Amino acid sequence: MSIIGIARQFNAAAIFIDTHMEKGRQDRPAIVCGERTVSYGALYENVNRFGNVLRDRDVRMEERVAILLPDIPEFAFTFFGTIKIGAVAVPLNTLLGPEEYEYLLDDSRARLLVVHVSLLEAILEIRDRLKYLRHIVVCGGDGADYPRATE
Repeated sequence: MSIIGIARQFNAAAIFIDTHMEKGRQDRPAIVCGERTVSYGALYENVNRFGNVLRDRDVRMEERVAILLPDIPEFAFTFFGTIKIGAVAVPLNTLLGPEEYEYLLDDSRARLLVVHVSLLEAILEIRDRLKYLRHIVVCGGDGADYPRATE
């Protein structure tokens, strides 16, 4: 603890998700999105799974992870998984165009981008000009209809 009573290391994912698990709320609803309900247990599992995806791709503490997703549960998995490992989540507006994405991705120095399949085309249009981006993770669809964008 610090002098003013705040923990030296604070992680919002631990507060907003892990605390509910510790209190036995794993079966309670955490996210309701249309007809889809995600329990705290499922949220916890998906957040940790995504954190491991980031680690497997060598995303380190304080590196940026850009998130280009609509308002779906995967946004929460991505956002909290990013901050849980100590990386910085950079949510992007889904209504922008390729030039704006190019500026925001380079300005933030994002190392990894999570993009919904419906927005992938705008990213592929600028992919070769992005200076810092190492990986693209595509969310949605079955993966058969879009090119490998992660190398």
